[in-house]
Amino acid sequence: MGRLQDKICIITGAGSGIGRASATMFAKEGATVIVADIRAEPAEEVAHAIEAGGGRARAMVVDVGEESQLATMIGSTISEFGQIDVLFNNALFINTEMAMRDGDFLQWDPEIFQANLRVNVIGAMLACKLAIPHMLERGKGSIISTSTGSSLGGDVTAYSYGSSKAALNWFVQSLAATYGKRGIRSNAILPGPTQTPSKLQWSTARMDELFMEVLNTPFIGEPEDIGAMAVFLASDESRYVNGMLYSVDGGQSCTVPFVSVTRAMQADA
Repeated sequence: MGRLQDKICIITGAGSGIGRASATMFAKEGATVIVADIRAEPAEEVAHAIEAGGGRARAMVVDVGEESQLATMIGSTISEFGQIDVLFNNALFINTEMAMRDGDFLQWDPEIFQANLRVNVIGAMLACKLAIPHMLERGKGSIISTSTGSSLGGDVTAYSYGSSKAALNWFVQSLAATYGKRGIRSNAILPGPTQTPSKLQWSTARMDELFMEVLNTPFIGEPEDIGAMAVFLASDESRYVNGMLYSVDGGQSCTVPFVSVTRAMQADA
């Protein structure tokens, strides 16, 4: 308890999944949490739950793809609390119909790519652009961004999603290089399969079975597993950590690609 005591923390996409878990965990560690989400009801529900538990939170309706709404988010936070200690860019573009079309490269549509960029990259960087001057005034701040393991290599689906997150990674590290010497840290979390509400909508038992073949943990991660890394990156415990892309993925990225083949051969021996 108290790892984020008196810190003012903005979390976008905080109405569900990783954002909701992180908001709850931040508040338990003493932070005042700005619960930002494009949907009013989930944001208010999370904020009310935090306050009912003795924490401090404010709900805000924010479409991170709209610069004017981001400006209101940052401006309102400064007006009420006077500072921003942590900006957690967690909002994610979700559109099931577009995601289905993005699964076949021969149907690749620049409109889908631009929609992903609008939220996953442009929205996150505009939030940074607006928040960083206030962090510079105090000489400190932590920026966290949710990326994905899909950003680290080629895939056979989700072309717009994966590539947008690869672009986000570049900005994450560039902000670290640009502002690190002035006290502002920028890091990203790259989740592996995580049991968020959005995943539970499209995953199947067979898919989870296949995920378990590539994970090197005996379970699929929960939103709180990602939230735990976010708490660390938001806290002063990570003051010497900057420009890192942290894979929180159940060890799926720690092996060589053909490890499943080797395991199968060992089982047959």
